[in-house]
Amino acid sequence: MNLRLFAALSLSLAPACGGSSDPRALTDEGSKALNSGKYEDAAKSYESALAKLGNDTANPEWKRAKMGLILARVRTDATRAKDEFLEFAGANASKVTDSDFNQVGGKLGDVGKLQEAKAVLEAGMKAYPESPHLKLLLVDLGKRAEASGDAAALKELEGLGYVGGD
Repeated sequence: MNLRLFAALSLSLAPACGGSSDPRALTDEGSKALNSGKYEDAAKSYESALAKLGNDTANPEWKRAKMGLILARVRTDATRAKDEFLEFAGANASKVTDSDFNQVGGKLGDVGKLQEAKAVLEAGMKAYPESPHLKLLLVDLGKRAEASGDAAALKELEGLGYVGGD
């Protein structure tokens, strides 16, 4: 009798152990992991969602999963995150907004990856030269460069229009 009970419980718990094949559920799992600071787990969930979605870039979950994966990678491999975002933005110009550039650039700045953040900001400013979000990001990154003493980053940000902290 105990063996049957164990078997029944095992079968009922199996679906709760992850392994969802629904891209939305996988993206939701990724978001929860990302918000909890579990960046590797988040990346795995987003990668699984993207694998399920394939090339269906019209599906709103595709952009959500792609952006989530990039944001998870900001914490695990900032250079890869920058490269993937810039590739994504270049291939999907109509889907990537100034807010997306701001979000990725800001997160890169948050983890002290000023060169990567500057590259995202620069691409964003080319695509959206009048964006108030990106103008604020320029000031934020400039202040971070000043505070960190990163003279090279500061000089590059000045080349984008940074005029010094207030």
